[in-house]
Amino acid sequence: MQIQKKLLIFLLIIVAVSNKIYAQDHPADSLLTDLLGETSAASSELLPEKMLFTQRIFWGEKGLYRKVGLAPKVLTPENRERELKIRRNMFRFHQGLGLATAAAMVAQGIVGAKLYKSYDGDLKDFHEGLAKGINIGYFSTALLSFTAPPPMVNRAKFDNIKLHKILSVVHLSGMITTNVLARQIEHSSDPANLKKIHRGVAMTTFGAYALAIASIKFEF
Repeated sequence: MQIQKKLLIFLLIIVAVSNKIYAQDHPADSLLTDLLGETSAASSELLPEKMLFTQRIFWGEKGLYRKVGLAPKVLTPENRERELKIRRNMFRFHQGLGLATAAAMVAQGIVGAKLYKSYDGDLKDFHEGLAKGINIGYFSTALLSFTAPPPMVNRAKFDNIKLHKILSVVHLSGMITTNVLARQIEHSSDPANLKKIHRGVAMTTFGAYALAIASIKFEF
């Protein structure tokens, strides 16, 4: 129980720090600062030519939100500016929740390493509880990104934001694979080999996730 208490305290500290960080303005953060910068441009194109299919479904000119009245049916610079403010807030929450999820992943790694060395029923239950929390946090973070209003322009050049998106494909694939392997381990007659693969995939996933978080802060 001591391990669980220490990890819970650690997680609460990380969440508090992340909320403090993302409650402040970060003008150097290109993921956020480019959201409002294009609204005054004399352009007739208020939506980017390329956007995620989920953004097109919800926020496109004939998107679902416009059809049901959750977003303005007529696109104007003023309406797009409001949408970009929504995007900004969604990405702030995306980043804060992402940090909290990363902290939970670190805790999961510590618990998993102890469980890997010696089996403990209580520790296994805690490990499974953490896994559920990580899944909720991770996929909620992803949902915020996939369903946010699109930016004014999707930049073609390779930069830290493009790297962030590439890494997101890696860690999303890793999260899905990790969950599939976890289920297979539960029903395997010889789980030892699967556990090694699961551990390797989990470490790779966390590495890509941590790099994705770091890439937001280092512009190039």
